Amino acid sequence: MLEGAPALVDVEVDPSTVLVSPARGDAQERGAIGRRERSLVALRRGKYARHALLRPKDTDVAVDATVRAAATRAGRSGAVAPLAIGVEDMRRKVREHHVPLEVCFVVDNSYSLRADEVVETVKGLVFALLDDATARGDRVSLVAFRSGVAEATIALRPTASLVLAARVLRDVPLSGRTPLADALRRAGRLLRQERSKRPNARPLVVAITDGLPNVPLSPSSDAVDDCERECVALRRAGIGLVVIDAELPRRSEEAAGCGRRLARAAGGTHLPLAEASPLAFERLLRKVSP
Repeated sequence: MLEGAPALVDVEVDPSTVLVSPARGDAQERGAIGRRERSLVALRRGKYARHALLRPKDTDVAVDATVRAAATRAGRSGAVAPLAIGVEDMRRKVREHHVPLEVCFVVDNSYSLRADEVVETVKGLVFALLDDATARGDRVSLVAFRSGVAEATIALRPTASLVLAARVLRDVPLSGRTPLADALRRAGRLLRQERSKRPNARPLVVAITDGLPNVPLSPSSDAVDDCERECVALRRAGIGLVVIDAELPRRSEEAAGCGRRLARAAGGTHLPLAEASPLAFERLLRKVSP
């Protein structure tokens, strides 16, 4: 009766199936929730930054990117016919989120260095890190040179305690030798061990040194070359390196430190000690952290 009214279509309904509840699948994600190695929740957490091709076991589908890929492949936009989405069109979400830092300080506490100034600098950087560690999950550890022995030692295991870190830094002794290669090796081992316990944390070595090592890893090797090899090992292990250079004014090219060389070998960052304020360090961490 009304012009332009939609036509009515008869719909056939089977009464025996109207009140039947559909079969439900297993809603529990077994073996996933709460397990770090397969934390599906972590995969869906964070800011959606970009998209990538969907992998076989991915469930975090980027619907917008998938539809765009299908439309591009079909070579049309705004078509009347239904859009067919193929397997090759499927995209997943790539998310970004903040991660805690696992920072190991390698402190050059040898006589050849301005040890008091170095320790005070480390205190400032540690305090800047641990000031809000409870909320951010950051932890610090400390590797230093042993007094009277030409080797390094782990002076502080990973901790978020500001009080404990300050107590250890206060009692760091002076050392007559500079086994920097051994210190870098111990720092790398420590961070690799901690990564197995906290795989979501970002490992980082912060070495404060004048770049004048004098203790090789073996009698037949060179101390600087050993340090460079350990820096390369850090880079291969996915561990970042920041070299805070406490080098004194150069007396000659031969007496120059190797701080820049070590940072280059690790693909890391070189920073003079005079510029290593807590504020500058915080800015630097934003650059080296994902």
